Amino acid sequence: MKIIAESAFNHNGSLDYLKELAIEAKKTKADYFTIQIMDVAEFCTKDYSKYKIYEENTLTFPEWQEFFKYSKEIDLKIIPCVLDTSSFDFCYSEGFRFLKLHATDISNIAMLEKMATFDDVSFILETQCATNLELKFALNLIGDKVECLMHGFSNYPTEVEDLNLNTLDYFATEYPNYSTGLADHSLDIDKIPLMVLAKGCDYIEKHITLSRNNRNFDYQVSLYPHEFSAMVSYIRHYEKALGNVMKHPTKTELSYRNVMYKKVVGPNEFKRADYGLDYISHKFNSFKKENIGIALIARLKSQRLPQKVLKPFHDTILIDFLYKRLNTSIKTKKTVLATSTLLEDAPLAQIGYDNKFNVYLGHAVSVIDRMLELAFQEEFGGVFRVTGDNPFTDVELIDEMIDLFVANDLDYVRVNNTPFGVSAELFSTEYLWKLYLEMSNPMNSEYLTYFILKDDTAKKGCIDIISDIEDLKFINLSVDYQEDLDQALELVTKLNSKNLYTSNLKDMVLEIKDFKRENKDKYIKLPEGEEIQFSKFLDQLSNQNYKIRKKIKI
Repeated sequence: MKIIAESAFNHNGSLDYLKELAIEAKKTKADYFTIQIMDVAEFCTKDYSKYKIYEENTLTFPEWQEFFKYSKEIDLKIIPCVLDTSSFDFCYSEGFRFLKLHATDISNIAMLEKMATFDDVSFILETQCATNLELKFALNLIGDKVECLMHGFSNYPTEVEDLNLNTLDYFATEYPNYSTGLADHSLDIDKIPLMVLAKGCDYIEKHITLSRNNRNFDYQVSLYPHEFSAMVSYIRHYEKALGNVMKHPTKTELSYRNVMYKKVVGPNEFKRADYGLDYISHKFNSFKKENIGIALIARLKSQRLPQKVLKPFHDTILIDFLYKRLNTSIKTKKTVLATSTLLEDAPLAQIGYDNKFNVYLGHAVSVIDRMLELAFQEEFGGVFRVTGDNPFTDVELIDEMIDLFVANDLDYVRVNNTPFGVSAELFSTEYLWKLYLEMSNPMNSEYLTYFILKDDTAKKGCIDIISDIEDLKFINLSVDYQEDLDQALELVTKLNSKNLYTSNLKDMVLEIKDFKRENKDKYIKLPEGEEIQFSKFLDQLSNQNYKIRKKIKI
């Protein structure tokens, strides 16, 4: 959860005071410092009762420029709260692209329409005193610019009964595309912030002051720096308790499984024992290694090429083409379209049912959960992972991989030096279950290959493709962007004289020798925000400690 220190008008028009407050906010380890910027003449009429107060306590734009320079010197991140269009223009010219819109402008159509014309800005939208109708009004105009909906109550200080923290749940349900936050105007530094943390908020904002005794603006709800610092410490300590959004044992729990779970000690007999395995582990270990299936992993979530697996391909659609192609394998027992239980993937599942596919609906995010659930259901001793955007997956190589896998009792088999999107990956389900248990976060298992790279205990085997075609492994035959689909369809045209459902890498290689190569220096994503250079990733895959390597020349 990001923590915002709010200065508002606590500076009372003093730049020196604001600089001192900024230093103290920095010391508290707040993530952001927010300031209210106003052109008084544009913000309110001259006969407004508080006009004189604003005029006497507002910093000028040149003073704000000096403060922005100072905030950079002390490495303090600023979120300007712009209170009129002139202030927005000023902050935009100063390079700010993440700003806050005060609730005072939630129905200011002139300002909202102007904000809507900017493609490179995002906002925290404050919602104090607003109705749902007014919130929807604002979002209809600038919804694609809003990052966070900030709930709050404007009475200073806010009484507990007025906080209405369940509004945060309402936001999460009614407006799921936005993060949520609380502008907390209570003086509580632990219980309310921790409740907000438990609500899953992304932001909390609290006022900060050098002293409540000076009676500067908003002093009633402002925390002393030491109070603010204590709040930050509470949040940072207890947010560790939230963990990840999943159900999976932590590493410290793993050792207790062997003690706690009853073991299979005889036919349909389960007792705590110092020997044997729990039932699920026992079952995975009992599946015959030669009983191998293909999990065709596919969903409809792609943003780069929406619904790419449903795109026309050859004489059908991509997913149907790939399913039929995989079904030509001689040595696999079954191909199963493994998609998710989410409503957004229902059209894909229905296509599977209509075309007489084997279909499994599993976990939306955890690929390894989906694969293991499928393997458990089908009693697969080995399972291939084939992603739905790889229409040219080579089935002859799949059958070669199975021979290597079974003959050498391997945990994992892959093919190296093939175009991207041609080779599948084969896992023993016994090993996949072990890998799964040891993962800290299965929600990252989309990057399953990465976990194999890091595991030196696995018995790995590979097939190395030997070819005279230069940089064959940097040719991409997977479909992620429209240009990838166009290239794949070009290959379809080139191979049209052959049976496309049984064509292999040998058939393809001469037709693709002039295809463009991927940028070797580009970076690809890994779990936990890590990245690796594409060429280094492929090198690591080629240079694993393989128990056995088989060479195939094409």
